[in-house]
Amino acid sequence: MTKEITAALCKFIQEVGTIKEKADAQYGKFADLSGVLSVVNPVLAKNGLVATNTTKIVEDKNILSVQLLHISGESLPPSEILLPKGIAKNELYSTGQALTYFKRYLLLGLLNLTAGIPDHDGQVYNPDEEAVKVIPITKNKPVGMPQILDKDTRDYYLKKVGELYLNSTDLYKQLTEAMYVEFSFDKTSGKFSDYIQEPKHVTYIQTWLDAYVND
Repeated sequence: MTKEITAALCKFIQEVGTIKEKADAQYGKFADLSGVLSVVNPVLAKNGLVATNTTKIVEDKNILSVQLLHISGESLPPSEILLPKGIAKNELYSTGQALTYFKRYLLLGLLNLTAGIPDHDGQVYNPDEEAVKVIPITKNKPVGMPQILDKDTRDYYLKKVGELYLNSTDLYKQLTEAMYVEFSFDKTSGKFSDYIQEPKHVTYIQTWLDAYVND
């Protein structure tokens, strides 16, 4: 039964504030882990909720698990992901990078939140009142997450992935494996490049490259 935790999560969604994107990255502003936690933790605690982070080793692979618990004893199924290996000389630093990024990524997904967008105002979006804004991307520099994945953006990131394949096969395999797990891509159906169709896919690629390649 998840009656209590569901009710608490509904109240949380109504009360949580906007997670503002204040931290700097190569591709633009983003909400870092401390920024996310500073917004969600007080509201989680107010509603008897807490998010836990644990890791485990499965077949020599490091798995991060994020789970939501309620004071009633109820819990939601954990959200898990395979942590990719970084390229930093210090293995502890590489592991820390991966943990920091994916704790934030899984927590936002678990709470059904998106950084930079108010999640609790209850207003119905009216496309007649507000035009859909498309943030383009140049062929030389990524500038954030577009709301529609245009051809230039897709081509740009396919080129980036291709360059990664040519320069470091191991890193290419780590990136593609992480995306197969994160987005439930079917390895047996089509090429990896065929799956890059949505803004979240290129955002994931850019964030991963920032964490493990563009140091």
